[in-house]
Amino acid sequence: MSFLAILFSLLLITNNYAFSKTESISVGWESAVRSFDPRSNSDANSQYLESLLHCSLFKFDEKGNIIPGIALSMPKWDALETKLSVKFGNNIKYSDGSRLSAADIVATYKTVATSTKFARHGAFKNIKDVIKVADDTVQFIIREKDATFLSNLSIGILREQDIVKQIEAKKFQTCGPYILKDIGVSQLHLIPNKFYSQKNSTNSHAIMFKFVKNEKTRLAKLRAGELDIVQNLINRDMIRSIQTRYPNLKIQKKEALKTTYIGFNFRNQILRNKDVRKAIDLAIDRDSIIKFLLAGLATPTNSMLLNSSPFHLPLPPTQQNLTAAGLLLDKAGYPMKSGKRFTISYKTTTNSTRIQIAKAIASQLKKIGIDLKIEALEWGRFSQDVKAGRVEMWGLTWVGFKDPDILRFAFATESFPPNGANRGFFSHEELDRLLALGRKTTDQAKRVEIYHKAQEIIAEEKPYIFLWHELNFAVLNKKIENFVLYADGRFDSLVTTKKK
Repeated sequence: MSFLAILFSLLLITNNYAFSKTESISVGWESAVRSFDPRSNSDANSQYLESLLHCSLFKFDEKGNIIPGIALSMPKWDALETKLSVKFGNNIKYSDGSRLSAADIVATYKTVATSTKFARHGAFKNIKDVIKVADDTVQFIIREKDATFLSNLSIGILREQDIVKQIEAKKFQTCGPYILKDIGVSQLHLIPNKFYSQKNSTNSHAIMFKFVKNEKTRLAKLRAGELDIVQNLINRDMIRSIQTRYPNLKIQKKEALKTTYIGFNFRNQILRNKDVRKAIDLAIDRDSIIKFLLAGLATPTNSMLLNSSPFHLPLPPTQQNLTAAGLLLDKAGYPMKSGKRFTISYKTTTNSTRIQIAKAIASQLKKIGIDLKIEALEWGRFSQDVKAGRVEMWGLTWVGFKDPDILRFAFATESFPPNGANRGFFSHEELDRLLALGRKTTDQAKRVEIYHKAQEIIAEEKPYIFLWHELNFAVLNKKIENFVLYADGRFDSLVTTKKK
């Protein structure tokens, strides 16, 4: 065989999967991935990518329920609920053909549990040890009972030798349905992992994640066929007319694990006053914002937890009452003077829908004498300001949470940054006690009772104003089949998605 023939054969026989444009599905993202190391993935896109590149002991189904990943079944705790043995498949392979071992699982969890340099370290501080029980079994030993622990065992498994050699995260051997072929400034390219053999996988196509910041540009690229899927990143104003104006596109909608809220900084003297927070809550007309700005793609709420959660405490959404709001502000010591009581800063992102929402809220608060100064910031700057407490009021959305322990992460005194996401520095002794108890309680009925009491306190104190639960939606090229929206926003269904 000639040298050229041999070279040609070698180019074909490779896990770098030669593909044509028709075998690639293009997905539009607003921003790039920040981390390729599962132990440090804290932003949404990094976690979405993680579940495509890496295999994990457990994962989440489309409704957000925990299910086995490479684990063979849902395990049971020992009698003291401090030891958990997990048996996993014995023929799981990485993208170079090497076999996943118990040592890989041990190394992954030990490093994230013992090193504070990893962003997800906080979720695993409770791990006392991880040991190999058999070639296909590992055991987790935790310091104290933790009802949330199982859901944390969903991070991607890394190869022990890659960890030891401190391989660059982008070059990790991965055991998920895809491998990272390359990444550029404007796109990220995945190709199928030929050694992946999980049930129901049909990943015969490549995936291109294209980073497109502007909403109108994303829609234009969908119309032109340059993008096949855009999830939650099209202006709601455009949604109403897409199917009538653009026959090559279609829309999917589904309930999501998403709660939009207004946060308060309790270090601000005005906002520390509970009557002020209650007045702001009463001044907001949720229904009109949902109808006119969100194209009806949300349901009003007064709770962090979705109605479908077994821990949800039914609380009616606050109805706008400007008279009652004004009386509360008078009581708080902020009388109306020349049509104004005080000025407060409100930070949001440069996303056009979020700016429109901020303007609507500002217009509503103006009616009770609150001057809301809107500051729209690029996501990176906005996120930094919120995490650092450089905010007075801000608007954000919690996405992808599954367990009511999210309340501890958001509101417990122990969760002041950098130890958690209590970015408003709210503190309440009884709530702290309940949230700590809820994490350690495994009895479902008792846990529901604890979180109902916690939600009563949160509803009364209003460290947040909960506004609505947004729906997930996707705009798709009509050639796309089998794409399924996940409640937590993941793109796991890309494994079985097809393009006609």
